[in-house]
Amino acid sequence: MAAPNSDKLPVRSQEHGYTEPLGLMQQLQRPSIKLDVVPVLDLLVIALLFSLVFTRFVMVPGVRVDLPDSDMQMQPSSSPVAVLTIGNRGMLFFDGAVFELGSIERGFQQHIEDANTQDVVLLVKTEGTMDLQLFLKLCSMAQRAGFVQVQIAGEHETIPSPNSSLPSAPGASDGGDSGFLSVM
Repeated sequence: MAAPNSDKLPVRSQEHGYTEPLGLMQQLQRPSIKLDVVPVLDLLVIALLFSLVFTRFVMVPGVRVDLPDSDMQMQPSSSPVAVLTIGNRGMLFFDGAVFELGSIERGFQQHIEDANTQDVVLLVKTEGTMDLQLFLKLCSMAQRAGFVQVQIAGEHETIPSPNSSLPSAPGASDGGDSGFLSVM
């Protein structure tokens, strides 16, 4: 037996989807693609905060001072001179002995007492770089001990002329190799 009215039922084909008979595919619209500015700004602010938090800031101590060129040298004096040499590791050589920063003031006072003169000059020489704070402490200690003047000894460096493309050799200078600068 055959099914009743089976030849009158429409046969659904596999080619058409379920939404085709209702016409829903024509009603669907593609969403527009747009970029919201607020979330992008939020991400940029967060990235800026992370970069600021994890950045190492370099602090440069002090102020750069450009000194004018001068051929000025200290005039030789008849005052006795005591020499203080600052070593590479901060060792202080004075009056034939090695001192530390805490004990050098007593060495200054002893030297002034032994000198028996009123006008004693302290000459500071360095074998390497010298910390400015150390130098200022030494100057104040020398003044309290009774030194009338503090001088700095250094090598005279020649500045290459703008026409010269080759730097000059160290130690090659036009005249005196050492200059003195009066501090006190």
